[in-house]
Amino acid sequence: MNKLDKMDQKILQLLDWHGRMPLNQIAKKIGSNKDVVAYRIKKMEQADIITRYFPVLDMSKLGYHTSRIYFDLEEMNQSEENSFVQFLDEKINAGVIFRMDYPYRHGIIIWTKSIYEIEPLLLQIKRHLGKHLLRYNYTLFCTYKMYPKDYLFGKKHHDTSYLNKPNEKQEYNQDYEQEEYDILKLLADDARISTVELSRILNIPQTTISHKLKKLEQEKIILGYRAQINYAKLGYTNYFLEIYLEENTELKQIESWTNTHPHTVWLQKVIGTCDIEIEVEVNGRQQLEQLLQELRRRFPSIRKIIFFSQEYKKMTFLPG
Repeated sequence: MNKLDKMDQKILQLLDWHGRMPLNQIAKKIGSNKDVVAYRIKKMEQADIITRYFPVLDMSKLGYHTSRIYFDLEEMNQSEENSFVQFLDEKINAGVIFRMDYPYRHGIIIWTKSIYEIEPLLLQIKRHLGKHLLRYNYTLFCTYKMYPKDYLFGKKHHDTSYLNKPNEKQEYNQDYEQEEYDILKLLADDARISTVELSRILNIPQTTISHKLKKLEQEKIILGYRAQINYAKLGYTNYFLEIYLEENTELKQIESWTNTHPHTVWLQKVIGTCDIEIEVEVNGRQQLEQLLQELRRRFPSIRKIIFFSQEYKKMTFLPG
C-alpha cells in the first residue's frame, strides 16, 4: 500500500475532479511551484497511483445508449483471461471492462447508437468464448452518476457529482461537427493532451481548438475531466451494491444518501436488475459492513443487498 503526504493528497484531490487543470494553476492552489507539482505527478504516475486521465462525457448528448453486460464463465487460466479482456477492448470496443468475484466473472459497459447494435456484439462474444460462456446478463442504464473520491482526502461528504441522464432525444451532427468529435476522441485517450498537440494532430489552429473545447464544455457534452486513481494501490477495495427494495418510496432518500456519502463513487438506475445500484470504495471488509449496516438502519424498506468486489481493467468514454 502506498502512502501519500499532504502535498500529494492535495494534488491528487485536484486531479481527481479537475484532471485537465494546468500545472501552474495546481501549483498556485497548493502553494508550491510548477516544477515541484510536475515532479510529484510524475512520481504518482510511475507508482501506478494515477493510471490515466479521461474526460467525463454526456454520452446521451452524443446520441449513445449505455448498456452493461455481465458474463459468467468457466474457469480460465491467466493467459485465456488476458486474451478475453484484450478481445473486449480491441474487437468489441467496450468503454469499461471490469472483473468481478460474484455472481459473474467479467462485465463491460458499452455505448451504442441503438440498442439493436447489442445483438451482433453478443454474437461475436459468444463465438469468441465458445464453451467457456455459461450465461450472461444484459442491463440498460437509465441514469448514472460519478462522484469524487472524497474518502481519500478526509472529506465528510460529497458536494458535487457528474450526472448522465438522457432526456429528449438529442442528435449530434457528425457532419457539421466532425472536428469536435475528433477532439473528443483524442481527449478520451488522454484528457491532459495540450491544445498545441491537438492542433498538430488534427491540423486545426490552436485558437480554434480552444474555442471548440470551450463550446463542448459550455454545452455540457464534456462534463469534466478526471484522473483515474488506482484505489487498490492506496489500500482500498471497490464493492458493487445491488439494492432491492420492498417498495420504491425510499428510492429518492437512498439516492440523497449516496449523493453525500464520501465512500460512494458511482450510482446507477437501470432496467434489468435491482432498484438501485451503488459503488463504494472502502478500506477493508469491516468498513464495508459498517456502511451496509448504516444503509439497512436508515432505510427499512431494503429487503436485500447483494454485494461483490470488482476490479477495473479499462475505463474510457468514447472508445475506439
